[in-house]
Amino acid sequence: MSDNDVKFKSLVVKESDREFSKNIGDDSFTVRIPLPYQKTTIIASTSRALGGANTDSISVSEREYVRMIITLNHVVVKSPPWWDGAETCPNDEFLNEIWEFYLSSERKFFSDLKKNTKGKILGKPE
Repeated sequence: MSDNDVKFKSLVVKESDREFSKNIGDDSFTVRIPLPYQKTTIIASTSRALGGANTDSISVSEREYVRMIITLNHVVVKSPPWWDGAETCPNDEFLNEIWEFYLSSERKFFSDLKKNTKGKILGKPE
């Protein structure tokens, strides 16, 4: 088991089990589903980015937008050379497509984990 692998009950979840790739136009992106401690880092970063803004002073859609940008900056692990983070991408539709891909990948990963049917590594005892 490598340093980037984690155990869950009798399963060994390899880092590559948490990675999902997709071509968006001519560009390839890979997202990695974060572990709980990584997710808390994303939450803390989102909170800092909002600067403690009163929830009445910023709309739900604006808070979700900040969350999307921060999350994508953490979960996109492979990208085209021009990608310099979500906050520098001027195309909201493009960002939304990557975001939706991440969310669907996250749902699939946790569904597969629950079902214990992910594939070669995930779901097999150590």
